[in-house]
Amino acid sequence: MKIWDVVIIGGGHSGIEAAAAASRMGRETLLVTLHLDLIGQMSCNPSVGGIGKGHIVSEIEAMGGAMSKLADASGLQFKMLNTRKGYAVQALRVQCDRYRYRQQARFFLEKYPNLFFRQGEVVGWRLRGSLVTSVLLHDETEIFARSFVLTTGTFLSGKLHVGERLVEGGRGGEKNASHLSSRLQGDLGLSVGRLKTGTPPRISGKTIDFSRMDIQPGDNPPVFFSHHPDNGRLFFDGPQYPCYLTSTSNQTADIIRENLSRSPLYSGKIKGIGPRYCPSIEDKIVKFPERESHHVFIEPEGADVDEFYPNGISTSLPVDVQERIVHSIPGLENAQITRPGYAVEYDFVFPDQLDLSLKVSHLENVFLAGQINGTTGYEEAAGQGLVAGINAGLLAKGDAPWIPDRTLSYIGVMIDDLVSQGVDEPYRMFTSRAENRLFIRHHNADDRMTPLGKSLGVVPDSQWRIFEKKRESFSQLKKILQTHRAEGKNFLQTLKQPEVHLDDFLDPSISGIYATWPRFWQIGFESEIKYEGYIRISEKKTQDLKEEDYPIPEGFWDSPPPGISREIFTRLVKASPRTFREAMHIRGMTPGALESLRTKLRQLR
Repeated sequence: MKIWDVVIIGGGHSGIEAAAAASRMGRETLLVTLHLDLIGQMSCNPSVGGIGKGHIVSEIEAMGGAMSKLADASGLQFKMLNTRKGYAVQALRVQCDRYRYRQQARFFLEKYPNLFFRQGEVVGWRLRGSLVTSVLLHDETEIFARSFVLTTGTFLSGKLHVGERLVEGGRGGEKNASHLSSRLQGDLGLSVGRLKTGTPPRISGKTIDFSRMDIQPGDNPPVFFSHHPDNGRLFFDGPQYPCYLTSTSNQTADIIRENLSRSPLYSGKIKGIGPRYCPSIEDKIVKFPERESHHVFIEPEGADVDEFYPNGISTSLPVDVQERIVHSIPGLENAQITRPGYAVEYDFVFPDQLDLSLKVSHLENVFLAGQINGTTGYEEAAGQGLVAGINAGLLAKGDAPWIPDRTLSYIGVMIDDLVSQGVDEPYRMFTSRAENRLFIRHHNADDRMTPLGKSLGVVPDSQWRIFEKKRESFSQLKKILQTHRAEGKNFLQTLKQPEVHLDDFLDPSISGIYATWPRFWQIGFESEIKYEGYIRISEKKTQDLKEEDYPIPEGFWDSPPPGISREIFTRLVKASPRTFREAMHIRGMTPGALESLRTKLRQLR
């Protein structure tokens, strides 16, 4: 009887990272999925990264993970976002070839000699007390393992909505996991809820008038997620592929308002809660009636297909209404829909039933990761998959779990939020969720996490050598900058000024070093130097906050104090802290919100 070290159930972005992490640790790993040809399918937006999300991907890269490398290998366009703001909120976004991404995902996993694959549907479990000993497939195969990671995405009792039409499915054209949700509740004793997400219609590029849109080029030169020089290369020769910007019109809003009764979202057919920060176009029109238009980004689906993704008009309205909506948008007047948009409603497990290793608290060897935990987005799923895969691998050999620290990583922020607060809507990562965001920047993820990944056995020797070379190069350049002076300051002190950059130093001993670095290293070096003072100030402010405390008077939460977002105010009302110190310990509180709260309490005092 074969007993695997780790069995991963689900081949999405979370399952990929979990399988790869366990395999890098040397564990005998089996990946079970509904369709082997769809491992790594990008079911919604064909992009990776963005604000907050890109930070997670950089941390995955720092620990030897897959998503960063797959994005680089399939990249159509590379763009660093928020470059006009501070380094702490800058992040990379890569527009991907969805077909190339899926292909590269399978190639990436196949390179592990101890990782194997099985196509099939898991329909049940066998338990001995609180220990799961095996899973059962639909064809009556029984698979035994020491630890299990469940990454089912949107497939648990998934239902697809297009207008009045309802079909069972995990995503467009694929069946759902119809048996598993009830078994999770019955066999494993888990509480589940219902969420929904959506996707826009896809459009034929032959029928788009791009001349009526604003072109959105990528960065030149591009920055890549991967630090390895052989990974940071465009797959396609020639220029990057552009995206395009257009907007909805008054006619768009009129069409949607006229047909709200045909929307499953507003007719009551959809019971699940959707993502607040990625609403459908119906939601945008209803909730923001003062807005005359909404941005629509026209993004390529692949290099060899003439199909585009209109980012910004996710919808579950009937197909005939979708066609009218598309035709009301400048540049899309004659556009042909290749695939209608839809909403998917699915079951999820309330994540406060997990511990901080992502293990189910009342079970000995079952981990959950990805959208099953109530999150949204490829990146959030992949970050959880990395943690669950590592901890499943540790458990298989009887080792203590790894708990990611929220002060040291966005992955730690996310998991702490999920487990401590639970979710009442799909969770999405933002930089504002991280109290320590001045330190946990996109460009220093390897400094924070690569040594940790090395100790856990998930960072390969080749990556470790590159990391050591980077730190040695940084140290060498710092010493050189300290030996050069101008106007009473050495160059290292001069570089701390916001308007000064490495490119400004023309001395060959300086430019000769950094000119050979990847662009990612150059930005990382600058941000490391410029942020030293900010980090010290932030650490002192945090300490000062801990030393001060103020009582919160009765009735204080009747209305939101100035400077506190509605989301954080909702959490404060729910927790009803009695003192400022108690408010500090509510998960998700940002430094700005705490400062606003302290200022208001000082005034009252």
